[in-house]
Amino acid sequence: MESGNVFQDKFIEILKAGDIKCILLENSEENVASTPEKSWKSQNPNKMSCSYCHIDFSDVSVQREHYKLDWHRFNLKQSLTGKDPITEQDFELKIGNDDLSSISGSDSEKEDTLNTYAAAQGKIFLQSGNQIFSLYKCLAFKKKDELDDKLMIKNLNASCVYKEWTVLMVSGGHFAGAVFKGMEPIVHKTFHCYTVRQGQGGSQSSRDNKSGGSNAKSAGASLRRYNEQAFVQHVRKIVKQWEQEIWRSDLIFYRASGPYNKSILFGGSNPILEKSDKLRKIPFMTRRATFAEVLRVHKELSSMQIYENMEFVVKHLDKHRLLCRDSKRNRSRSSQINRAKSREIVSRPLPINYSPENNSRVNSCSENEETEHVTLDSSLQEISFDHLQEFEIMEEPREKTSKKKKPKKSKTKKLQEQETERKNELIDILCQGRIFKLKDLIENIGTNSDENELNVKKELQINFVNEILDEEGNSMMHIAAINEHKELVKFLLENDCDPCKRNKKLQTPYSATSSKEVREVMKEFAKQYPEKYNYNKAQIPLNTLTPEELLEKKKIQKKLNVKKTR
Repeated sequence: MESGNVFQDKFIEILKAGDIKCILLENSEENVASTPEKSWKSQNPNKMSCSYCHIDFSDVSVQREHYKLDWHRFNLKQSLTGKDPITEQDFELKIGNDDLSSISGSDSEKEDTLNTYAAAQGKIFLQSGNQIFSLYKCLAFKKKDELDDKLMIKNLNASCVYKEWTVLMVSGGHFAGAVFKGMEPIVHKTFHCYTVRQGQGGSQSSRDNKSGGSNAKSAGASLRRYNEQAFVQHVRKIVKQWEQEIWRSDLIFYRASGPYNKSILFGGSNPILEKSDKLRKIPFMTRRATFAEVLRVHKELSSMQIYENMEFVVKHLDKHRLLCRDSKRNRSRSSQINRAKSREIVSRPLPINYSPENNSRVNSCSENEETEHVTLDSSLQEISFDHLQEFEIMEEPREKTSKKKKPKKSKTKKLQEQETERKNELIDILCQGRIFKLKDLIENIGTNSDENELNVKKELQINFVNEILDEEGNSMMHIAAINEHKELVKFLLENDCDPCKRNKKLQTPYSATSSKEVREVMKEFAKQYPEKYNYNKAQIPLNTLTPEELLEKKKIQKKLNVKKTR
């Protein structure tokens, strides 16, 4: 057996040539002739007869009694499965040998043939020459279509030659979709909204419908209602953007279990997906709607098994069918106790009181199987306890010392400890002036987010550089300025670190540092970018003079001092 996919050039050439047809496996399995069986006819047409058991009746009462027999019911079942009827003598022999699993037709286990097993898997089998192909039936037929070679070739040519498929999955507030060209996705998108009630399951809208007029008014319920509307709008927006790619696709596979999820795709005045011959349900179980699951579904749908001959197909499927049947039987045998069912009455021997005095007598009676009556005498005796003395010192019972269990750390404490460790590492990086390490940390922020939008990533980076790191309320800019790292201060100013923030001492980074070099860097940045920050609030002076202006000012000041001395 070989594995492949329906987009292979070899399979497409066979489709274009039209040298392929649908086949059934029952004939190969049971060696049944393809010619139809001749119907039985009574020798005397005037008499009443049973065409299933091949017998005639003398009157109506005998005919009615015959229809109530197990033999007739068994032959009726034989005809439904396409088998020949048996005579009454053969039927009696089968009953005597206990060879009938069920006579009345109410079998506990359904008789499954290879065709029914293959249909349950959603597969069909095609033959081209000596080769047998198995693929999913939904690629060639709709749900209610009958097996037809011309229709099959037409549909497979349409779906496998152009190779454009769409896969959409909606469940539990998760959406995943993609449009494929061959095995490669052209466009794809996944997102999630909080719409399912935790621990109880089900959407909030279905819960509201069940509760009647008394809807839940909690914050979580309101959030879920809002997210349901946002989820539908988001899905509609995505499908609208993909409208050309979707309707250019040859097949559209979807998974939307439950009325709420189906209403997202097919509900409303303007449904996302209108009824079309291209629509197909995904014919197997799927997991949570993610992009990885969409890729797996597409790969599974396009998969194909190639067999060398019919015998290999029958052996392979028969093996899997038996394994599937055994697993179902094992699952049905539940190990749980049925409390509603009455317990079986088990006969047990009555208990015998043992005593060393009459032990030998009882044993001798049981061995000799004697039924002698034993007489018992009862008498009252007075027992004195005067010779007994009380204990003067009683040992106090020891108290059980239970081992003190170490209190387990809650999740919030663990998270707090992790957060303090992270902040301490940042403080060490800032105190040491490791600008390259800080640069790597800022660039890595937002890379693991679901939406790789620039504005979201930028916002996360701004929040990171403006974070309060210690108990004194110092930010990154405070720590860098206090430790006199002028290059680090300039880097933080360039990366949107706000110099207006104050610590618990109400100091800005400019007023917190005692380094003139750091202050000069901040003044120089304020000159170059006068509109970037509120420098008055940051206490950074803007009216600073250049060195040339300072020389001019000193000269003027000297002249004024000379005039005053005169």
